[in-house]
Amino acid sequence: MPSVAKSRLVVLHLTKYSDHALILHAVDSLSGRRSFLVRGLKRGNATAAFHPLSVLEVVSGESPKSSLAWLREWEPAAALHAIRSDRVKASVAMFVSEVLYRSFTNELSDPQFFDWLSETIVALDATEGSVANFPLWFLVSYAVKMGFMPDAAAIEPPGMFSPDEEALFHKILGSSFEETMAIPLSATRRQAFSRRMLQYLSHHLGATIDAKSLDVLHAVLA
Repeated sequence: MPSVAKSRLVVLHLTKYSDHALILHAVDSLSGRRSFLVRGLKRGNATAAFHPLSVLEVVSGESPKSSLAWLREWEPAAALHAIRSDRVKASVAMFVSEVLYRSFTNELSDPQFFDWLSETIVALDATEGSVANFPLWFLVSYAVKMGFMPDAAAIEPPGMFSPDEEALFHKILGSSFEETMAIPLSATRRQAFSRRMLQYLSHHLGATIDAKSLDVLHAVLA
């Protein structure tokens, strides 16, 4: 017998399955990293319903005859108007979703991580003023949430960060969200630090995070 479950999920990536179906890759509140089959889509419907970092309330089903669950119902759990309409915030959302898609593989329920991720997305949508430092704040916060907390003196592995980058890492760690958004940084420094953080996460996760959206993001933020 097929089983049915209600949960929330955060959209990470879409893969085409057929002309009217796709595979939705997401972080699910009940089961961590998960993929779902979504059928019966009309042209343009997928983009509207499943933009990067959408937070959805869903009803899903699965059968012992298939390894792939499917979505039966879905609706927004958060409106996220700014992420959908603002070019800069949409670019940040694309970057964050790609980093998670390429790095988050935990297939176990982690309510604290899911709540943090949902709150992070809502914060991006609600932030007034510049969000140019948001990717930096996200990467540092994500590293901490994944358990990669550096000691007070240095960041491991030694030599990965320049003294300036290490100082920025610790400055972000010791600052509030609002304070981090206000740190004065050049576009060049933000891009260099973002690349270093991706290397740092790749080292600890054992998988290369090749975020192709980073260049697009920094072109938009420059």
